[in-house]
Amino acid sequence: MTGTNQDGPEITLPASGNLSSYQFHVMTLDTDGKVKLADDADDPSEALIGILQNKPNAEDEEALVLICGIAKAMGGASLDEGTWVTCGSDGHLVAAVADDNTIGIAIDAVVSGSIGRILISRGGGHVVPA
Repeated sequence: MTGTNQDGPEITLPASGNLSSYQFHVMTLDTDGKVKLADDADDPSEALIGILQNKPNAEDEEALVLICGIAKAMGGASLDEGTWVTCGSDGHLVAAVADDNTIGIAIDAVVSGSIGRILISRGGGHVVPA
């Protein structure tokens, strides 16, 4: 445990590269099964797996990802409590719109550039209806 976990299970997988600048950002997996920054919530093949909890700084270093429960996450837009969230192209939380894959629900009101809490609620990947 790194002390950054809020409440929930974590998994450890190899990092796809230097992710040291992306703690508390939304993650996905690359084609080799390595953790990478999520950057395309509109792509149904990009599964949003969780929130990065540590700062791996090289390929194959352990990336600790919170996959369920309450997590700190970086806001990329102003969000109200109860908003379904996804990620922008920078892995920051943004409000989900029609056909987006979601990562969870905002617990706190969040402003862009600040850290708030979300309830990671995957259940196989919620997609906002069109």
